[in-house]
Amino acid sequence: MRLSTRKKIVFAAIVMLMSLSVAEVFLRLVWQPPPPPDPFVGFSTSVPLLVQHQGPESTPTTVGINPAKLVWFNPQSFTAEKPKDTYRIVCLGGSTTYGRPFHDSTSFAGWLRQLLPKSDPSRNWEVINAGAISYASYRVAVVMEQFSPYDVDLFVVYTGQNEFLEWRTYGESLRDATLLPLVSSIALQTRLGQASQLFADRWISNEIPISGGGQRTELSGDVDEILNHSVGPSSYTRDDNWHRGVNRHLAFNLGRMQQIAAQSGAKLAIVIPDSNLRDCEPFKSEFSTGLATGKADEMLDGIATAKDMLAVGAVDDSIAILTSVVEAQPRHALAHYLLGKGLFERQQYDEAERHFRTAIDEDICPLRATSSVQSTIREFATSPGVICVDFAEHLSKNSLQQFGHRCYGAERFLDHVHPTIDSHGELAKLLIDSFHDAGIVATPVDPQTFAQTADAVHQSIDREQQGIAFRNLAKLTHWAGKFDEAIRHANDSLRLIDGDPESRYVLADSLAKTGQTEQAMQEFAELFEAGGFDRATFAYGDLLAQQGDLQRAKAYLLQAVLVSHGARQRAALESLGWVHQQLGEEDLAAECFAEAEKLN
Repeated sequence: MRLSTRKKIVFAAIVMLMSLSVAEVFLRLVWQPPPPPDPFVGFSTSVPLLVQHQGPESTPTTVGINPAKLVWFNPQSFTAEKPKDTYRIVCLGGSTTYGRPFHDSTSFAGWLRQLLPKSDPSRNWEVINAGAISYASYRVAVVMEQFSPYDVDLFVVYTGQNEFLEWRTYGESLRDATLLPLVSSIALQTRLGQASQLFADRWISNEIPISGGGQRTELSGDVDEILNHSVGPSSYTRDDNWHRGVNRHLAFNLGRMQQIAAQSGAKLAIVIPDSNLRDCEPFKSEFSTGLATGKADEMLDGIATAKDMLAVGAVDDSIAILTSVVEAQPRHALAHYLLGKGLFERQQYDEAERHFRTAIDEDICPLRATSSVQSTIREFATSPGVICVDFAEHLSKNSLQQFGHRCYGAERFLDHVHPTIDSHGELAKLLIDSFHDAGIVATPVDPQTFAQTADAVHQSIDREQQGIAFRNLAKLTHWAGKFDEAIRHANDSLRLIDGDPESRYVLADSLAKTGQTEQAMQEFAELFEAGGFDRATFAYGDLLAQQGDLQRAKAYLLQAVLVSHGARQRAALESLGWVHQQLGEEDLAAECFAEAEKLN
């Protein structure tokens, strides 16, 4: 008796399903899938993050941050074997998690360390701050891997602000970095699906060129920021394709972190980040391509005029100019930001917020999490088993209740992304509320406990720590060309750390850049009378040359050539060559220009 075609298909399907079921059961018994490797970046050999220390026989082995890594990490230590009744939390991320511009004690991790025992004394709470300055998600995932063998109960991740700091290349293979979303959402719940994903990831990583025939981007063991290779945000240019690649790479690494946490038996909490909307100009703005030079100059003049009008209170005229600019050039970040400032002054808060957020999204030098980065993290945070901590939504609701708008600024952030100490405390409280909802903590934080902890955290900051924090803010704003802000922060630092050479250099150079030449000369003179500062030699020498003091300029510029590297050394050589020319020293001038050309 011959089977019909339909019966043959049904029979074959049954056999296939039985075979797949047997394979699935077998794989579940004998195989645990590893977290997927990153197919887009690799890391050159570097020193390990964690090092073990074996004490006397009666004492447990401790694990600590490698001293060679303390440029990026806070010093932290814990026992290799977790003590009984201890709940181990590891906080991961970039400089916000680190506690920048301060340190661990004022970070949300430091707040958690103080608040958790008061909220739930039934457990021994251990909070490890593994935040690292300038670390993006692909580096955070590597840090998580290194902590995963140490019986972690909960990973807390605050990431998204540093995704554009390091250059990586992405090609067509990015679209195929994971299985198709609809398939993967189902298949990755099975061992067969996970095995298929692992095979696909390894094939992509080993076989498919990432960009133009090259292999995946090889990054240094430690952070190598784009901004380290420039004298400001000038290295950044508009690249929408790269932005899309960065977002896909972020999504991949969030999924990778989820698998690392699951494999180590830990829960995962993800924080939705946010940034300073109202009190931070974009770092770099560009018009759309194809705009004629004359028209661009005209629009830049209009933006400058509108900015001056805002400063003197001519808000309506400023809004009119800026509205015409953004209508003609909707991708100019500074125009959107200034328009947001004007609309905010007129209490048109919803429109102001829209322009502030557009300014972040269109910033050519994106040092704040863009809307697409936030959306990627928020979408991932809805994954089953992930604890979502929506800090951005909390800030919006709180600002609306307290001030009647969602355009938060300096009252929440010390600079472009780093929360104030009190905002770190609010994030810690929000985290504990989320832990309570997830059944991790017995009770939320009560107001009295929070107030007492806030007093203790603020009292833990000494004068020098505060001064260093303001110096870091001065350096960042100086680098970004925000010289008025840099002057303010540098003065704050000098009030706390008398005679700090780096703060005085930033102050002097910022004064020079804002046309306050006499004050700048006084600050430079005081700096070098006190012993000097290498990076100040070029700025002072160049300023002396501009003032016609050529012999003194020559001495400082020669010193600048000897102590500088890269773009700064080239600029010092060119300036020194110009001084030689003015002094009639043509041979020396030619030598300087030739050396500068070699550096190009």
